[in-house]
Amino acid sequence: MKLIKKLKDWKNHLKANFTKDQSRMFVLFLDGFFPSEAIFGLFGFSYLNMFQNSEKYQKCRKIFFWSSIIIAMFLMILTMTNFIVIAGKLEKFAETFETFVFLGAYIFTSMKTVFLCYSKRLSLGKILDRLEQYFPHSNREQMQFGVIKYHKMMWNLYYIGVILYVYCWANYTGLALFSFCYNIFEFGDMKVELLTPIYFLWDPYQPLLYPIFFIFQAWTVMVLIAMLLATDIFMCSLICVTSMEFDVLAQKLALLDPESDENAEKKLFEIIDGYNELSDISNEIEKIFTMLLLANVFAGILYICLCVFFSFTPIRTYLVIKYLPVLPGVSIQLFFTCYYGELLQTSSLHVANGAYNSNWYGQNLKFRKMILLTMVKAQKPQVLTGCKFLEIGMPIFYWSLQTAHSYYSLLSGLYKG
Repeated sequence: MKLIKKLKDWKNHLKANFTKDQSRMFVLFLDGFFPSEAIFGLFGFSYLNMFQNSEKYQKCRKIFFWSSIIIAMFLMILTMTNFIVIAGKLEKFAETFETFVFLGAYIFTSMKTVFLCYSKRLSLGKILDRLEQYFPHSNREQMQFGVIKYHKMMWNLYYIGVILYVYCWANYTGLALFSFCYNIFEFGDMKVELLTPIYFLWDPYQPLLYPIFFIFQAWTVMVLIAMLLATDIFMCSLICVTSMEFDVLAQKLALLDPESDENAEKKLFEIIDGYNELSDISNEIEKIFTMLLLANVFAGILYICLCVFFSFTPIRTYLVIKYLPVLPGVSIQLFFTCYYGELLQTSSLHVANGAYNSNWYGQNLKFRKMILLTMVKAQKPQVLTGCKFLEIGMPIFYWSLQTAHSYYSLLSGLYKG
């Protein structure tokens, strides 16, 4: 409810500052970063300090944040202990694989993402300040350069991401809760499933202990999913704004006409400076998120393999119901990471096309040289990498699906053998 109220307050703020016609078209720079800021704000820290809350409320958020982190780390230790205990036991093959994937691809990744963003929040704030310098602030420029398209893209990412992650969390908790209630009322049996395979020193299925452990795991899974959601939305929004500004520079280059504009040469130098600045920003984004991008790809491969393995291998019906609905969500999450990496590459290459489409022919030698140097430099795309090991783009998405299928074939053969 807090998040919904903040969303409404932000939209009311837009309508209060612009006319009715402008409010439909005008975009504020920070508007695309609002969703991740609102989610991060629930956990006790933020990038942009959009919301001014009371000291008491801020203290409560910090308590919630650090208590959630401690519980999540405790859950990670229990998961790691469970993996060590059951590893190597053939009769525990399926549980061993599930525990390994939960440990590496879910808990560790979620913890790392939030600590990465928390430690780099000052650097990310400076990047946002630099990006705002090249953001089209007038209504005319935003309509001319298609800013609305990128704005809608960011908010569609937010809507889809929230729906997918809430759906995945509801699937995990709802299925386990339904199984618990069904067994209680139908058979009077407490022997039901927990959300994740973790190690306990005592039997968690006792009548008084099971609800406690269920709430404990449901809370932790909810927090980790929200952390991963907020981090991914912020990262993709940052990439989207950078791509949009590359696209704006390309369109400004294409509109240059020294014959009708005596300031065309000055504008060209400004565009070149802007391109160099955006290239530096892209490199800084790549350095900050390079480990996260690599983790997202490999975590996606492992989790897709897990979902496919338990969905199409006849082990237990419960596992099929648990993992089959999650498969599309995990695939789409990996798709977004690769799509925005591809978007940055494509948008940076548009600068070379914009330079070529400008009215450079018939101009003086200095102008033509500057256009030529811009074209040569812009022919090398800005690339996001995963620790210099993978170039994030749509080819990586296709490779990830193929790799997940190969791992599934290997695991299926080992299990049946």
